[in-house]
Amino acid sequence: MPHRLAFGAVSGPAALLIVAAAMLFAMSTVSCRGEPQNAATILRPIDEPHAVAVMARVFREFGIEPVRNRVIKFGPNQADLRLDVAARSRRFGIAYITWQDADKLGEDLPKRQDRGAIVVVRGNGDDDDVHAALIFAADYMQDDLSGEAHTATSVAAESKLELATRDILRRAASESWP
Repeated sequence: MPHRLAFGAVSGPAALLIVAAAMLFAMSTVSCRGEPQNAATILRPIDEPHAVAVMARVFREFGIEPVRNRVIKFGPNQADLRLDVAARSRRFGIAYITWQDADKLGEDLPKRQDRGAIVVVRGNGDDDDVHAALIFAADYMQDDLSGEAHTATSVAAESKLELATRDILRRAASESWP
């Protein structure tokens, strides 16, 4: 009988303490959850074929016949830079730089000081008169159109790309790029 009393004296308060702790944990878990959180909006850049189509359309609007995939040498390591859209009879074009392109170009790719700025590089060797405008895909993000909260629609990203392409073509005209 004495051992039962001792056990009851020890286990009674301990059991209450365990039950109280479990209730506090359950209450804190419920209050932290509250309303279910919306999933984060997934952003992705305009895919390269679509971006090329947009840029080529703007070239045509300016009366410049676009050609695809002209390759020039540039940078300190003579890297190959693919101009996704270039002017047929002129020596300039635009490279749409995806993260894969940036990884491949490595140190030859100039660092941008201003994220919104369009970087223009010159070719090397036989391509030293070529102007290449670099447009970074990460600047033209769009959401996946799921859910109710659209943060960056494809229309907005496409309009931004059109505007950048127009700016490049106006610069080419004003600076008389060959």
